[in-house]
Amino acid sequence: MVEKYPEKIEFADVDISDPGILDRPSNRFRRTPVIVTLSNTDIATVEIQKLLEAGMNIVKFKMSFTTRGDRIRLLGRVDKAATACCRKIGIHDWPVASCVELKTCIVKTGLLESNADFIPIKEGTRLILTCNQFELNKCTEKKIFVDNPTLSKDIAPGTEISIGSNEIILKCETVIDRDRIKCLVVKGGNLSNVCNVCARGVKHTQPYITKKDLDIVKFALRYQIDMIIVNYVRRVETLREIKKFIGKITRPLIFCGICTEDGLKNIDDIIKESDGIILSREFLPFEIEASEKYRLAHIQKWIGGKCLKAGKPFYLSGGLFREALYSGQFHDNEISDVVNAIMDGVSGFILRDCFNVTNALEVLYAINEICYFVEPLVTSRRGFWRCLDNIKVPVNAAEAAMMSCALVANQTNARLIVMPTVSGKTVKALHCMRPSCIVIAVSTKIHVFRLLHTYRSVLPLMFKESRTSAGKTWEDALEDRIHFAIEYMVQRGYVIYGDLYVTLQRGSEDSSFCDMVRIWKVSITKKLLVECPE
Repeated sequence: MVEKYPEKIEFADVDISDPGILDRPSNRFRRTPVIVTLSNTDIATVEIQKLLEAGMNIVKFKMSFTTRGDRIRLLGRVDKAATACCRKIGIHDWPVASCVELKTCIVKTGLLESNADFIPIKEGTRLILTCNQFELNKCTEKKIFVDNPTLSKDIAPGTEISIGSNEIILKCETVIDRDRIKCLVVKGGNLSNVCNVCARGVKHTQPYITKKDLDIVKFALRYQIDMIIVNYVRRVETLREIKKFIGKITRPLIFCGICTEDGLKNIDDIIKESDGIILSREFLPFEIEASEKYRLAHIQKWIGGKCLKAGKPFYLSGGLFREALYSGQFHDNEISDVVNAIMDGVSGFILRDCFNVTNALEVLYAINEICYFVEPLVTSRRGFWRCLDNIKVPVNAAEAAMMSCALVANQTNARLIVMPTVSGKTVKALHCMRPSCIVIAVSTKIHVFRLLHTYRSVLPLMFKESRTSAGKTWEDALEDRIHFAIEYMVQRGYVIYGDLYVTLQRGSEDSSFCDMVRIWKVSITKKLLVECPE
């Protein structure tokens, strides 16, 4: 019962080697955002509503095999599903964002010539890889189309080629002509329609940003898509080119997917230039040198630490409950992978290609249960003091107020931190402190609202000013935003009457940063959907 048993928050040291950790109370609300890829354009509104209620934070649209009309209709269904969620719970807005991914240098196979779901490729046989467009829908066990116009330039004899994440492994023997290369099948497997193709240690000569990518960006700008994922970024100039094309006013967030060894070498510059980082594990293990693929766990920790220090979101993509999304069966190694990622400081997860909504719902429920149990372990007292030690001294007044807010919230075991924000910079700084409670960020600007969706433990709310707000004083307008946030959280069941919460806000209208920390008690109760007369 939400009304009687709110989430219990403890701020204490955690010893994960102690068997008593299993008796520690778990969270009731997930802090880690999840991006779900909607691959089926025929998905119903009620199914999207179920995904939103299960915890889907960001909707990712599949752009490769959908028409413009399919995308527009899918956007409309997401809006209707969010409206239905609001009407069901009795709130004004449902915090959900949207996302698209650019094609860039991602290479795919073509369509199978037969109508079968897959064809077997036997080990030891030889086949032809071709980039001739006439072979797009004629893939067989002897000839496979790959969408790489510079195939013969990129791949030299001796290069290892992976199809379908090592489902099939080839080795290039000779370059026949500008459109074809001959390969030996080192590892056999089943070839399906449109599989990922990666080549180890290859320098792509095809353009990073194509005309199709620019069309996707135009679609994102026109229909106010919140986030754009750019994979295969080796040079910071690629990100700057996209930003220049988009412009500066209310632009979407630019998240960079790390897929290559060059991306790892330039990680500091890429983190500085992008709004967030994604470790694309569906590409990276098959693009870097063979000796480096066994260090993926170390690379994951290393990038996570750099993103945490820079205050940027760090997402994980590829291999997350892959078998569960396909067949509905859960395996221990997939569960351990998600647990280790949370312990490594990952901000969020990206679920790929959810064709079966039932399986996607089960995976979301599984991620919820894992996060409920593991997230309290990564917000311990020892970890909080280590985060404070990483801040350089002397700190300015804004950082001091932010640190005080996180300390007060942890020491009082507050349920929430409510923060009216203008630019989101204070929320970004508070994100580095990893407070144990949920941060409610209230904003009136749409681009700030989009940005805050991506941060861990942050729940953004869009405050729409009414006509009566124009005549109110600055203090009353600020109180309205805080009351709006508390009323929303009470309706959602995050807090109940009498719970403590902390506010971080400006002390006066002339203040240029949040310099006031206050402790409050929830003074309202949840409104009934049906009120019975006395």
